[in-house]
Amino acid sequence: MPTLQTSILSIIQNQLIRYVSLVLLVTGTIGNILNCFVFTRRCLRYNSCSLYFFATSITNSIGLYCAFIARVLITFDIYATSSQSSVYCKTRTFFTYMPLSASAWFIVAACADRFASSSSSARMRSFSQTKVSQRVICGIVVIACLIWAEMFVCFNGNANGTTCAPATPFCNTFNNFNLLISYSLLPPIFMFIFGWMTILHVRHRPINRQSSLRGRQLTILLIVQVVCVTFLSLPFSIQKIYLQFTANQMKSSQRIEIENFLGTVATLIILSNTSMSFYMFTLTSKVFRKELKPLLLFWSQRRADVEPIQSTTRTTR
Repeated sequence: MPTLQTSILSIIQNQLIRYVSLVLLVTGTIGNILNCFVFTRRCLRYNSCSLYFFATSITNSIGLYCAFIARVLITFDIYATSSQSSVYCKTRTFFTYMPLSASAWFIVAACADRFASSSSSARMRSFSQTKVSQRVICGIVVIACLIWAEMFVCFNGNANGTTCAPATPFCNTFNNFNLLISYSLLPPIFMFIFGWMTILHVRHRPINRQSSLRGRQLTILLIVQVVCVTFLSLPFSIQKIYLQFTANQMKSSQRIEIENFLGTVATLIILSNTSMSFYMFTLTSKVFRKELKPLLLFWSQRRADVEPIQSTTRTTR
């Protein structure tokens, strides 16, 4: 009976990876592309917070493809060739974790930007500028690359290309702590701290309603992003902490199977961060919808203009 249960669990896990990954790939691709277009619109592109959202969309796209395409291919028994498996494993894991980590810290930086912009101190508000945002974004990318460079040492693929995992127990432990510190646990804590301090600033500072409308809308977008990141990261953080505390315990094959299944679910939940932001922004922000509408109208109008031309061409022929 336990063997039957675990085999069923493996089948469910495989189907979850295949179909959830495909859904997130499609929705994430559409959402991140539209995010990039919206945040480069004229009224948003010169806002420092918008730059962080734009950078987040770019890194989410990279992490989305590197994380999900390989997972989907594996469910169809498509693996890297034996001669390329090690290089492929190291490169894929690096370009999965590095962008996702950078994305989380971009949101932290956006929270810090809102904190600075809400300050009564002119010097503090001077940090809320696009030139500062550009430098911070570059700095985060460089630091994330340095942090996750360990992937090229600690991760390895087998000769058949069927697995890609930490090379040693130490690497596994180091990678788990790295994930907690730089991705799933520490960024949400900093988001909460900066968010709380921003609320305190706003409560003690008079608001110019006319000039701060766009800023408030961007703050709403940021709050939505922070809530999503925090709650979607929680299961993954709990799972990683649990694995570390139980690493030295003797486990049955059934327990390992269950842990692998729950780990897959937690991973899919946290990776859904890469796909959800556009849809949450659309639901919650009037400014975002206002900037999105002209894009959709432009594309629909362009399509309407192209179709008569194609019809005329076919008729002429």
